Amino acid sequence: MKTIGIMGGMGPMATVDLMKKIILATEAGCDQEHIPMLVYNNPQIPDRTAAIMGKGPSPASAMLETARKLEQGGADFIIIACNTAHYFLPEILPQLSIPVISIMEATVAGARRRGVNTVGLLATSGTVSTGLYQKELEKQGLRYILPEEERQHIVDDMIYEGVKAGRKDYDTTQARQLMADMINLGAEGFILGCTEVPLAVAMYGLQGNFIDSTQELAMAAIRMAQQ
Repeated sequence: MKTIGIMGGMGPMATVDLMKKIILATEAGCDQEHIPMLVYNNPQIPDRTAAIMGKGPSPASAMLETARKLEQGGADFIIIACNTAHYFLPEILPQLSIPVISIMEATVAGARRRGVNTVGLLATSGTVSTGLYQKELEKQGLRYILPEEERQHIVDDMIYEGVKAGRKDYDTTQARQLMADMINLGAEGFILGCTEVPLAVAMYGLQGNFIDSTQELAMAAIRMAQQ
């Protein structure tokens, strides 16, 4: 069985959520049948959205340092517990000798398997602005709906002011209305395109047909580890 390397810390709870989903989705009858994982939970990696928006330093060097520790520790491949961080992969991949699974590719493939043809994208402003999901959705032949530009902050606020701040009493009224409006525009399901949006779903009891990017990445990692 191959060893999974997890580039974590972006954020810390999203990393724990990814680990938990790998463990729960693995068919194992005892400890020894579970998949080995190396995790570097590095919360000092600069904020990815801030960097993309020109409001903070690039996380690329810290991501590379994290990836190299995983590589040197014996990981056979790497998964990243952050969607937005994938924007910086082209800078670090040439310097690694092990592959990195794309969370975008895994998530969109999951939407296709579930028969969702038009998806609403719930992600950070950074991820949305990169077009990473839009390109993968177009590549795999799916349609997508984005929040209106003036309402994108609703998703960001839920992530930063709610989940990252650990606020269990965060008011999600605007987020619920945003999703309802996207459904009215034709969204058949929602890609949770930030690894902290699934945490928001659990924390705030959000309802919907969700394609969880963390879950899809976990399943892709299990398949690769067991090949």
